[in-house]
Amino acid sequence: MSKNLLFTTVLFLFATITAFSEVPGGDSLRTRNLKGVTVNGQAIKAARAAQPVQVYSEKEIGTLNALNITDVAKYFSGVTIKDYGGIGGMKTVSFRGMGTQYTGVSYDGIMMSDIQSGQIDLGRFSLDNISEISLTNGQPNDIFQSARMFSSGGVLCLKTKLLDYDKNKSFEGKISLKTGSFGFLNPSFFLAKNFGKKWAFNLSTDAQMANGKYTFLQYYGSSTRNISEVLTRKNGDVKSLRSEINGLYRINRNESVSMKANYYGSERGLPGSITFYNNDDSHQRLKDQTFFSQIHYKNRVSERFRHQYSAKINISDNHYTDVDPKYSTTSGILRDNYLQKEYYLSSTFQYKLLDPLLISASTDWWYNDLNINSNINFKNFQYPTRHTGLANVATKYFSERLTVGANLLYTLTREKVRIGVPAPNRDKLSPTINISYKLIEDTELRIRAFYKNIYRLPTFNDLYYQDMGNNNLRPEDANQYNIGFTYLDTGIPFLSEFAITVDGYYNRVKDKIIAIPRDMFHWSMINKDQVDVKGLDVSVKTSIKVGKSDLVKLKSNYSLQSAKDATVGSDNYGEQIPYTPVHSGSGSISYQHGKWEAGYNMVFSGVRWIGQMTDPRNKMNGYAIHSIFVSTTYKQWNVNAEVIDIFNTQYEVVKFYPMPRRNFRITLAMNLGK
Repeated sequence: MSKNLLFTTVLFLFATITAFSEVPGGDSLRTRNLKGVTVNGQAIKAARAAQPVQVYSEKEIGTLNALNITDVAKYFSGVTIKDYGGIGGMKTVSFRGMGTQYTGVSYDGIMMSDIQSGQIDLGRFSLDNISEISLTNGQPNDIFQSARMFSSGGVLCLKTKLLDYDKNKSFEGKISLKTGSFGFLNPSFFLAKNFGKKWAFNLSTDAQMANGKYTFLQYYGSSTRNISEVLTRKNGDVKSLRSEINGLYRINRNESVSMKANYYGSERGLPGSITFYNNDDSHQRLKDQTFFSQIHYKNRVSERFRHQYSAKINISDNHYTDVDPKYSTTSGILRDNYLQKEYYLSSTFQYKLLDPLLISASTDWWYNDLNINSNINFKNFQYPTRHTGLANVATKYFSERLTVGANLLYTLTREKVRIGVPAPNRDKLSPTINISYKLIEDTELRIRAFYKNIYRLPTFNDLYYQDMGNNNLRPEDANQYNIGFTYLDTGIPFLSEFAITVDGYYNRVKDKIIAIPRDMFHWSMINKDQVDVKGLDVSVKTSIKVGKSDLVKLKSNYSLQSAKDATVGSDNYGEQIPYTPVHSGSGSISYQHGKWEAGYNMVFSGVRWIGQMTDPRNKMNGYAIHSIFVSTTYKQWNVNAEVIDIFNTQYEVVKFYPMPRRNFRITLAMNLGK
């Protein structure tokens, strides 16, 4: 442990004196002239992608009434959010009915991970240093990626703000303060600085504090819902601190070394479930400390050949406590500590065989372990370790009208435990193929399709959790199919841009891992279910010119999902899987006039079920949340005011965990270096 701590400290100190940027590569954003109108390369790339990609830029994020990454993800089509309520509640995202563990999270090109549960809590990422958020179904369309980027059912990509070299401007920053309902206070600071042509860095830090005491409606009598009581959520307070530094050394215009060091710490209450006549008085607390540091080297040797290497260390320490008289043997207190570590290495090579034909090869290796200490539980914990290796080969052919890509991913795992029998070693090949074709030469109308096989490995909780884990679990095997079209036009009168995408898909998940109760206190993890998901995603985006300089922006998404339990003999055969609505979507409109901007956002979810649909107690009603904002800029100052859930709608994302109703936020920001 001392060696690990020394390595982490040295890497962190090194990162603080280096800089961050990216050398432009073959897939960097550009502008393209389409029908005489200049269009941002982001729109062109999304329209041409063989696999559906949805993107929000920094400017668009600022109009979404979003506090964290999860708030932005709500506006992607096909996405299902799990939110346990309040600012400090855990927030995860899944898409197209496949489950949270299938959604990979990439942070500046390197994947995040959680070996214990397989779920990344998106609530711990700040938006203050984010320049772009994108969601790609399947995998990113750029094949110059690590093997791990090809190993998820879909990837949520986060990019930090970059300050490119400019001899006339070497400094940029922002200081902001957000405040709002429920005792919310969020100061933040961002600074980016170049030191000549070679060195640059950025630093960001933010803190959050909230008492979490929001009121909610508790209904009594599910049939009439005419009896209710206003209650106050308890034990929902949170304090957190996040700090990150990015650095870069530009060796030359084609070669660079970039680094990142990130620390996140929080102390929060975990409010319990709310049931009839039971306003839970939870005393559960959670302390988190997570540190990761990563280094990335990229070299564009020539127009034909480039290569890159990455390394990362991640340490996550969680302390859970609960005060309850039932823990009589330990003076009424339960203390559980979870410590997980990961060490990661990656290499990628890409070669241009012919002008339109690329081939890439990548290999990744990482090591995970998990230690648990408890004053009551886990007396026979097995202390697992896992070595994971991935090797991927990919190819891509592209021309003005046709793009074809394919890859083959090899997955290898080797597991050991200190006590007992480890899970079996695994080896698996997973293919992917995708295609996009421009139907009309002078019109940006394209049809696209892809097939992807993906392998979801059981987490350490699935395999080894006390009285629950099953080390003979088989990995889930999922097949994804997608066909759709995209259309982009900038020549329509009075519109600066019009874009529409429509995608139909079919996913089949075999050997699904589920928890089966043995009695009221003990569960077992088994492979049982087969899930079939059929769906449709529709996205429309347009900008309308008003007068000489005003602009109206509209964006909407709609998802239709039929996600059914297809296991013969299952009690839920033919029923919609839990927490997946048939209908869901979002819409936003904003009006920009000079230095003023105002807008309206809406997200909705249809009816969901948490169990057998024959039992009305398992039904969760649909909801629609409406929010508004207004912002203005004066010199270097920016003020933004938001009202979230303007109609005071009471709703739940997770059963028995009521969400906050109407609330507000005000942001005051000062831009530096402008």
